[in-house]
Amino acid sequence: MELSARIPAAGAGYAFAYHLLGEVFAVCGAALITLEYGISASAVAANWGEKFRTLLTSAGAIQLAAKSIVQLGPLTLSFPALAVLVAVTGMVYLGGDLGKRFARGSSALAVILILLMTIIASTSFEASNFQPFVPREFGIGGVMAGCVTTFFGFLGFDEVCCMAGEALQPEKTVPRALIGTLLCATILPVAASLALVGFTPYNLINPSSGFAVAFHERGWIALSYVVQLGQLVVLFVVTYMCFLAQPRVFYALARDGLLPQKFAELNDANEPWFATLMTGFLVIICGTFLPFDTLANAISGGVCVNFNLVNCCVVMIHGGQDGDNPSRRLGASLASFNLFSLVESLLLRQLLHGEQSSALWTIAAAVALALLVSFVVIWCSVRQEAGENTVGTEAFFRVPCLPLLPCCAMLFNNVMISSMKGLDFLLLASYLAIVVCPYLLFAWRCSQHRMSIRCEEISFSSSRANAT
Repeated sequence: MELSARIPAAGAGYAFAYHLLGEVFAVCGAALITLEYGISASAVAANWGEKFRTLLTSAGAIQLAAKSIVQLGPLTLSFPALAVLVAVTGMVYLGGDLGKRFARGSSALAVILILLMTIIASTSFEASNFQPFVPREFGIGGVMAGCVTTFFGFLGFDEVCCMAGEALQPEKTVPRALIGTLLCATILPVAASLALVGFTPYNLINPSSGFAVAFHERGWIALSYVVQLGQLVVLFVVTYMCFLAQPRVFYALARDGLLPQKFAELNDANEPWFATLMTGFLVIICGTFLPFDTLANAISGGVCVNFNLVNCCVVMIHGGQDGDNPSRRLGASLASFNLFSLVESLLLRQLLHGEQSSALWTIAAAVALALLVSFVVIWCSVRQEAGENTVGTEAFFRVPCLPLLPCCAMLFNNVMISSMKGLDFLLLASYLAIVVCPYLLFAWRCSQHRMSIRCEEISFSSSRANAT
């Protein structure tokens, strides 16, 4: 909320990192935002295709459901996912009020559907289904692994920040929109999950269509179909909303010289038309061929990393001006804090899984001490700058409990990242390498050339002014 009010620009986390952390971190942030919006739109569309096939099967159209997918070697072509992504691309490309009206109406329908499912399931609530509250086969490790998967449901709440550049009064409207979005994204799914577990024992819940299958098994056939149709509408809206922010990210990259200027061109509806088409091409390829289950946890982990960058930006904006020694020291401390917290989380995960050894405990204690030292350095840097009142007295929203709150957020994000499986780690690391390496080889030189030209122009203008 504070960063989007202070830096109301397209790109959200990318724009924050570009101004406060540097261009390399900004490129990483843009890659992670693309994972959060562009690739997640593909993943949601793939899930839409799976639910559509389930609906066809339950309605008796088994052959039609089988023909909706085609196996191409190791890849699977999903025609329902393809249709959804083509429709979403067309809606965003046309722009105007059509997409806005559709988003408002469909979002209201989604809220009504969740409330309806929650209320109906609560009529057959059995408290005994919550005994024990955390089953033994899961434990703390299972809870944290569930956090990573559930975190996918929060994707897109920070899309408000991506659209902050188009807000009339971002210092007022963006914080309110973020608070409302977070409350809805938290309260409604939690209430629905409680109602579903009270309605059906956890070990009998279908992982892909919990309410629909539970209602069908109770004999509520018509209600089951209504829920399945509602889920298709909700997932279509989610796909649209995830897609909506991605062209703005490409637009911001092109504006800063990190992508061809073609991505920054606007059409008559003030939409980045080429960036929209390229986003559509990207999500159609990913959503049509890649399975949803393969992408979900890797996307969640990437969003956690992106949020860590945003938390670092919050601390940096309160910890000194760019280029001075306190800022460099603070940046190194933030990097150390993230590294040590991730390593500590991985060590504690091994200890909780029963791998007890004195050497492992010693390493964990040493890393915890290093983590504490890095936090103390961050605390001293931010408190010193706060005492000198370098941030200013602008009427922006201010993050409370600095730097404790951002550091706790980074620590918890790293705990969730450490709960990912090895394959998810590999997918996320490979994705970042594929995106960042070309920048280091090619785009960095172009950007440096652009900056040198800009500096020469400024110097030439200053010389002419002095001569005059």
